[in-house]
Amino acid sequence: MQQIADFYFAFVFFVALLGFTVAIILFFVNKTDSFSSRILACFLVAISLTAINNELMATTFFLSFPHLWRVVVSASFCVPALGYLYVRSVLNQSYRFRKSDFLFFLPAILYPLTLIPFYILPSPEKIKIISTIISNNSLISQEPEGILPAGWAVMIRVLYGLGTNIAQFVLLAKNKKRILDNENKSAHNVAIFRWLFFFTFAMSLLYLLLIVIIGFQLTLYFSIWQAVILSITVTILFICLTLLISPTILYGLRGWIQKTEIMPVSSIENTAFTSDTNVQKRLSLSNEKGKLYKVQIEKHFAENHPYIKGGYTIAELSKELDIPSYILSAFINQEYGKNFNELINEYRVDYFLNLVKQPNLNSQYKLETLGNQAGFNTRASFIRAVKKKTGLTPSDFVTKKND
Repeated sequence: MQQIADFYFAFVFFVALLGFTVAIILFFVNKTDSFSSRILACFLVAISLTAINNELMATTFFLSFPHLWRVVVSASFCVPALGYLYVRSVLNQSYRFRKSDFLFFLPAILYPLTLIPFYILPSPEKIKIISTIISNNSLISQEPEGILPAGWAVMIRVLYGLGTNIAQFVLLAKNKKRILDNENKSAHNVAIFRWLFFFTFAMSLLYLLLIVIIGFQLTLYFSIWQAVILSITVTILFICLTLLISPTILYGLRGWIQKTEIMPVSSIENTAFTSDTNVQKRLSLSNEKGKLYKVQIEKHFAENHPYIKGGYTIAELSKELDIPSYILSAFINQEYGKNFNELINEYRVDYFLNLVKQPNLNSQYKLETLGNQAGFNTRASFIRAVKKKTGLTPSDFVTKKND
């Protein structure tokens, strides 16, 4: 029995660490740098903190570190808020928060205030309270150390989580027609919609489990905590595995399928190549504005070839086009279905392929020189990019062309 308990703890701990790792990748390593992927990273941090904190509550860990008891309690309130905001940001193709979005985090701010009387207790008194709770796991969910009546905290979590979860389903229902029933629908957008549905469904199972256990007083027969922790752990694992199998879901919906702005045809040419401060005030781009940005980017690349500069960054492109980098990053992710570096490398490869149309370019030295002229800083990145697009190394491509 002890071996099973140890395995269960190791499983929860491993999955929580996996959630933290994926969140770090989304924040610092992932090249999409999109608004929705960062919200998803925050969601993974919050739910992973909740899982590992709840699992530690069933051990003697907090008897050694009593001041850490309930310190991360806000994370459990952030989970439903971030889940809803993630789904909304993907469906609305948003690249920034609304001013009112901070209201979603009020429960996470206010609830810890109810635990202040416990937080300021000296360590011996905290250890005494924690020992009582640990000896009876059913008390963990009751949170008797706070000023709220016993059981109210978990009910608030469930109701808040259920409310935001229902709101997620409402968002999916409202957007179903324009994504799934659109005559120009894409397979990528259909896959994104299904992912959002399963993401929302996985969260709903957790809240429904809590409602069933609490409603039928099942805590009298077994520990609610283990069932909740297992549900949270499975949710984390589901998200991480999905991102591993289908990382392209991080790019969001393909194309800009928001409501089209009414714009006179005569004004399109002028608007396409000027900055638009009104766009910065919006939360997402319209279909019309997306088309204009695409024209602006592709004309700039065709005429000026800025990508041939080694180490060319999205910040430089943002300055050249007078488009904020966070909007530009989101636009490239969703319009082209790739990140900035992937898009730039494709243009560099095309530039190189045009150069090799010249005769007498069979030597490796000249090929590497052409790679540098196309903007590649290293031989490895040059070969990798050419092989990705053509299926051949630069030298093999030139040899086949000559043959």
